[in-house]
Amino acid sequence: MDLACFPMVPYANRIENGHFTFGTQCVRLKRNWEGDRHPLHGQGWRRPWTVIAATVSSARLSFEGGDDEWPWRYRAQQDFLLLGNTLSIRLAVENLSQAPMPVMLGLHPYFCDAGSALLQADVPRVWDTDEASLPIKEVATPSAWLLDTARSVTQTPLDHCFVGWDARATISWPDRWVVLEATNCHALHIYVPSGRDFFCLEPQSAPAGVLNRAAKEVPVVRPSEHCGIEVRFKVGVT
Repeated sequence: MDLACFPMVPYANRIENGHFTFGTQCVRLKRNWEGDRHPLHGQGWRRPWTVIAATVSSARLSFEGGDDEWPWRYRAQQDFLLLGNTLSIRLAVENLSQAPMPVMLGLHPYFCDAGSALLQADVPRVWDTDEASLPIKEVATPSAWLLDTARSVTQTPLDHCFVGWDARATISWPDRWVVLEATNCHALHIYVPSGRDFFCLEPQSAPAGVLNRAAKEVPVVRPSEHCGIEVRFKVGVT
């Protein structure tokens, strides 16, 4: 079974037109992927990371970014730990600048065999989107998208951020299952592209578009301080 996952740091999901304001700082980000005119997923997903330490069951990776179009300098770190049938990934960021920094952290795992997968998760609310997949309004999750009981992943194409998530999701196939559990993640972005045999469940520390809304729920890291998330993947066979 082929799987993949990349880190989203220092922000997750799309930044509308690459522009947002934080305090007195006006930030303008360049487009960072040819497939979307809105910058997305931060800097860490397309930059090299340095392996700090590694064993047969663990690894630590580091990356320093910012002090460019992202005005704040920061250090990001990923810690991987495999214990039994559970993989834990911790993503943390330290503010190396002299001013408070907004932070959105997330992981972007890919799962294959979408056509035979069932998904269960508690996702009571969702951000409705426009034609560019930008969030425009938080609403109660439509009944066709509710996942209180396991439903086919491919039942509805999605590129939406769900909130009120209880930080747990279960994916099952005819021959295997994955339980995903997260810490310090208050949103789950679900990406199910039409006609493709993969899907993504993306735990995030804040909802998509939060930087553009100048909302109070934006996590802020002060100089020399850290924040982080952790996602655990427990796997089994049926």
